[in-house]
Amino acid sequence: MDYDTLLSGCCEVARELLRHGAEIQRAEDTMRRLLAAYGLEGEVFAIPNCVWASAREPDGRVCTVMRRVPPSTLNIEGIERFNDLSRRLCAAPPDDPGELLAQCRREAALLRRYPMHLRVAGYFVGAFFFALFFGGGWAEAWCAGLAGLACGAVLSYLERAGANAFLSTLASAFVLGAVSFTLRAFGAPISLEVTLAGGIMVLVPGLVFTNFMSNLLTGDMVSGLATFARALLSAAAIALGAGAAMALFRGLWPVQAGGSTAAYPPAVSCLLAFVACLGFCLPVNAQGVGAALCALGGALGWAVYLLFSGLGANIFLANLLAAVAVSAWSEAMARRRRCPATSYLVVGIFPLVPGLTVYQAMDYGLRGHTELFWNTFFRTFGIAGCLALGLLLVSASLQLWRRTRRG
Repeated sequence: MDYDTLLSGCCEVARELLRHGAEIQRAEDTMRRLLAAYGLEGEVFAIPNCVWASAREPDGRVCTVMRRVPPSTLNIEGIERFNDLSRRLCAAPPDDPGELLAQCRREAALLRRYPMHLRVAGYFVGAFFFALFFGGGWAEAWCAGLAGLACGAVLSYLERAGANAFLSTLASAFVLGAVSFTLRAFGAPISLEVTLAGGIMVLVPGLVFTNFMSNLLTGDMVSGLATFARALLSAAAIALGAGAAMALFRGLWPVQAGGSTAAYPPAVSCLLAFVACLGFCLPVNAQGVGAALCALGGALGWAVYLLFSGLGANIFLANLLAAVAVSAWSEAMARRRRCPATSYLVVGIFPLVPGLTVYQAMDYGLRGHTELFWNTFFRTFGIAGCLALGLLLVSASLQLWRRTRRG
């Protein structure tokens, strides 16, 4: 057997999973299972930008392969396809290890993708309904949608041009803020807080914020710190871009407060969460009926949050219980449809992600309200920690249950 080719194929499958946004544990487990399918007990290791696999040949020589992972862009269709490919390969490993690489290339060529105009339209839909979700009216929703549309167009263009994630997010956030302030300066009767918060939601890397907490809680320090750095850079890019627009346009055009917020009934609020998540499915390339099921998880999580908030739970406990509900839904759908739970988590967790507090912390910082800034900052990361803990409780419980059954 050609061990170099076998290890290269294993690394290629894991590499494709990571480049489409899969979690570190899935990439390592995939490599481990593929090696086991060929009767090997190799060593595997993965971090966000690199995968590594090693195995000992019968003659004692150690063969090692390492592959660099390009910057990842969340693509749910890609995660599901390559996860399904790994299942098929483990169930029936090809006699020729070179077939692993060939099947990876074929799977990549078969990936379904939404056209660019639909992906950009998804930013409009997401920002539009998240503005309503945060209590805005139709004026805030339309302005947030237009700002989200411009933001999505810039982000998509820069990603296709090969710009790094930090600069792409920074430029997109600046455009988002510039459009929102320009519309308000020309007389649009909107609440800037709601408009900007609705638009910022399409940029907030929800799964990154919860993944780094999950990695740290499970003891995966290297991946956790790497993902933490990515989360901080994303948050910094959003804050710098939108903050620069706020500072510039407030100086050029003094903007008076305007607009108002509304309190929607719980059923309407959950419906808004569903449609906002459905719009977000377009940029992350969630295809078919899976997109609706992902969005339904978002509505479910928000319903649980509202239920326990109404019963007197504080914001942290309510978010923890809502995350448990989203995670349980995701695991149930994953087993029903035989695809990764990540596909449902990444969209379903979105209404719970503290996008509004990200905006508030940024605004307090720019205004010089240091105490309010730090309070909001720690509140944001406290919510992210509760979300990560809720997701972890479900996944850890399921793993323990499976081990108990096997034992």
